[in-house]
Amino acid sequence: MKAIHVIFAVLCLWCMTAVRAGAAANDVRKLIGSWEVTVPDAPFGYQNYTIDIREADGQYLMDVKGDDFEVKDSKLTEKDGRLSTEIYVGENVTVTVWEEDGAVKGSADTTQGVMTCLFKKAKQTQ
Repeated sequence: MKAIHVIFAVLCLWCMTAVRAGAAANDVRKLIGSWEVTVPDAPFGYQNYTIDIREADGQYLMDVKGDDFEVKDSKLTEKDGRLSTEIYVGENVTVTVWEEDGAVKGSADTTQGVMTCLFKKAKQTQ
């Protein structure tokens, strides 16, 4: 009887771990939407963006609009609950977006270093 309790306890722990791992994999769905993004450490003219993240045909895509450029349908790769892509904005920049503690966070890896991206849900216009 004691062996059954041990097996049941191990099974419960395994199920809880599997549920937690499944929840982490679904976190990227929270990134879908329209975002106003500010990169405070970026050079003037490269600090404010609007980003739209969507899912189409099982793949995540991102549109980026800045003051002087626009990138459409940039393919995002998913790894460890984060989405990332490389875009050209005068130089190649790797943008990574993730959800942490209920907030969307991001970074831009540039030749000037890694810069923090501040995300705010974009207001919907009617």
